[in-house]
Formats: sequence, structure tokens, C-alpha cells
Amino acid sequence: MPTAGRLTGAMAYALLGGVLAWLLIPFFDAGRVPDYWAATCVGTGLLVGWILVGTRVNQRTGVAIGTGLTAAAALAFWVLFIIGARRMIADSMRGRYDGPTDAVIGVFANMIDDGQQFADPAILLLLVLGSLAAALLTNLIGTRFR
Repeated sequence: MPTAGRLTGAMAYALLGGVLAWLLIPFFDAGRVPDYWAATCVGTGLLVGWILVGTRVNQRTGVAIGTGLTAAAALAFWVLFIIGARRMIADSMRGRYDGPTDAVIGVFANMIDDGQQFADPAILLLLVLGSLAAALLTNLIGTRFR
């Protein structure tokens, strides 16, 4: 059921995902940005805001801060997982894996590679502070407009 908290969380985290997608474009090798990059970041942010943050409104400020930190980690994990899984599927179609176990390990290897590639202090600071601001805003609006 849509509530003000869920809608605010979805919009705030979709915006955060879009900003992060735009700022992370220079970190890709030789400008080879996947076609689905922005949609993945925005869609994942929308789902994290709707499911994770939007359901935890009407809490104290400390709980909202904890929810924001959890949402930042969830957003980073799921974006890296989706990008790693898509790259694993492309690599498996080229026959680069010996079996399904190697392919599953390849997803997490891709996640680690991309995580190291995107690990910039400014990006991480934006992710954490943006997530905290979005969680506090979601909590405020969800509390006011029940």
C-alpha cells in the first residue's frame, strides 16, 4: 500500500541512485558504460527506498540514521550485484567459465572488481551523506503525513 513514507523514500533514493550513476560514469574503463547503468542505479534506489526505508518511518532520529546507513549499504550491494551478474552472463555466453560454480564465483569476483574500481572517498561520502539525508527526509515526511 503506498504511503507518504514509501513514496518519499522511493523518490529520494531513486534521485540518489541517479546522481551516483551520473558521477560514476568516469570510473568505467575507457568510457565503456553499460547501457543499463543509469536504469539499474535508479531502479535499485527506487526499490531500496520503497521497501527498506519507506516501511521504517515514524521512528526516532537515531533509528532513521541507522536505516539510512543500512540503505546505503543495500543500494551499493544490489547495484554491484546486478552489474556483476549481467557481466557474468555475458562472460558465460563467451564460454569463459568451466561450470556453474565458476560462474557464481564470477559474480562475486565482478562485484569486488567493480567495488574497488568505484571506491573513491568523494563517492562514498556522497553515498553515505545522501542516504542519511534521504532517510531523515523520509522519516520526517512519513511521520507528518500518515
